[in-house]
Amino acid sequence: MFNQENKTLGWGVRGEGGVEIWDAEPVFRDETITLKDKLKLLFYPKKWFLYRYINKQLTTSERRDTKQLRQLRILDVGCGTGADVIDLKKMFGRKAEVVGVDVVALEIDIAREKIKRHGVWAEVLVYDGENLPFSDHSFDAIYTSDVLGHVKNVAGWLEELSRVLKPGGVLAMFAESKLGKHAFIRNFLLKRGINTDPHKEFHISLYSKEELQEKLRVAGFAVEKMYSAFWAGFWVHPEEFARRFDDADGRRFVVLRLINKVLYLVKRNLHPYSTALCELYGLAEMLLVGRFLEVQGYVILGEKRMGDVERLSFPWKRESRNR
Repeated sequence: MFNQENKTLGWGVRGEGGVEIWDAEPVFRDETITLKDKLKLLFYPKKWFLYRYINKQLTTSERRDTKQLRQLRILDVGCGTGADVIDLKKMFGRKAEVVGVDVVALEIDIAREKIKRHGVWAEVLVYDGENLPFSDHSFDAIYTSDVLGHVKNVAGWLEELSRVLKPGGVLAMFAESKLGKHAFIRNFLLKRGINTDPHKEFHISLYSKEELQEKLRVAGFAVEKMYSAFWAGFWVHPEEFARRFDDADGRRFVVLRLINKVLYLVKRNLHPYSTALCELYGLAEMLLVGRFLEVQGYVILGEKRMGDVERLSFPWKRESRNR
């Protein structure tokens, strides 16, 4: 709502045929990543966690010690119009092949043009949302953000991620979730008929933190960390609440409406500085208390578990665990 100067289609808007379109520009705009670019990630809390985790896990000294010359492979599941594909390719350059898949053909068409415009090479494909068109154990890392909540068969979808990911491979995910026990204002409103989920029309699979952990475990993933996002959403994302208040009876929630209106006007009139400050706050919140909160949505950092036989083929991983 505050991206007046953004020439993209928008983030989470309804496109032709009623599908939800996700279109944004990459964080890294120049040919090479500079210190300024790295600092920009501070204003993208989810990407800050997910990008850094993939980069850290794939460039560890244990992997370098194997002296493998092969190219790393990274898969973006639900790549939208390719912003994250471009960012990941710029992060790794020739060291990695980056592939993106999505179920919306329009998004893939836009992604191909955007990839060319940003001067990188990466492959993006349309897939059916159920069967990934890749062989078993063919990727070193999987990145996926804001996708799980849109999937009908979550168990099958996670099994597919596990199938194409190598044992010990990296999983970096953001998943929408049910409202947790610490989402006080949102739970208060939901019990009174106002769902503040900005994409509630499209979310069909939302789970609690415990349920998400169990589904990931069953699919073969070991979760290292989970960070809940934006406990103070009422204060830093007033635009999401404003939309729902507009749909409700104007005589209800007078005090909350008034506070929301003031916050919304302040954020809109001070954009982009107010938006940047709110996102920076979000990162600080996630770092300080995100692992202990249950709100609505989680950054999930983990890997595909390995059995004893698989560990013999990945000694660098076994050694790192024993340290």
